Amino acid sequence: MKKLLLLGAACLMVVPAMAQRGGECAYTPLQNLVMNARGPEEIQSLIQRNVIFDEQVRCGGSLMQLAIRRGNPQVLAAIVRQDQKRVHAQVTLDAFPISGAPKTIPLILFAAYYAPNKDIMELLVQAGANIGAVDDYGRNLLWYMDKNPVLKNTALVDELNNRLLYSMGNQQEGEAETATPAPEQVATPAAAPQKANRNAGLLDEQ
Repeated sequence: MKKLLLLGAACLMVVPAMAQRGGECAYTPLQNLVMNARGPEEIQSLIQRNVIFDEQVRCGGSLMQLAIRRGNPQVLAAIVRQDQKRVHAQVTLDAFPISGAPKTIPLILFAAYYAPNKDIMELLVQAGANIGAVDDYGRNLLWYMDKNPVLKNTALVDELNNRLLYSMGNQQEGEAETATPAPEQVATPAAAPQKANRNAGLLDEQ
C-alpha cells in the first residue's frame, strides 16, 4: 500500500513537469474548440454568444492568436467578420515568445511571425490591417516575416514591401505639398498700410 501511494505521488509530480517541458500550458475547452475547428460552422455558436476572441485568456494568448496559429483562413474570416476592428488589436507574447520582440505587438506582426500559410496574412491585409504597423522597437511587418520560414522569400513579401515603399513615397509627397510657404511668399504688400494712413489724414483734415 505504501509503495502504491509513493508511486501515485511520483506520477503527480512527473505529469506537471512533462507539461511544463512541453512549453505550453493546458488549453481550455474553448481554446481547444478554436484550435481544432475545421470550418466557420464549428465556431458559429461562439460567435452567436459574443465570445471576445481578442481578449487575453488562459496561457497569456487570445482566441484570435490561436486561430492564426491554427492556419485555417475560413475560421479566422468568420471571427474577423464578427468585428473587423479586431485586425487592429494589440496582442501579448507571454504564451508565444518571439526573440527580439517586445511583450506586446500589433496582431498583423504576430501573424507575420506565426502564420503557417500566406492565406492568413492575405486575409488580415484585405480586412484592413495596417501593414505599416511597427512594434515598440520600430520593427515592421517585413522583419517579422523574415523570421517565418513559410513566408520568408515569398512573392507576398515582395508585394507587401512594394506597398510599404509606395505608401512611404505618397506620405513624403503629401508632407512636401503641405509644407509652410516661405515668408516672402506670404508677405503683406507695403502699399496697403500707406494707403490706410493717407485716408486717416484726410479724415483728420475734415
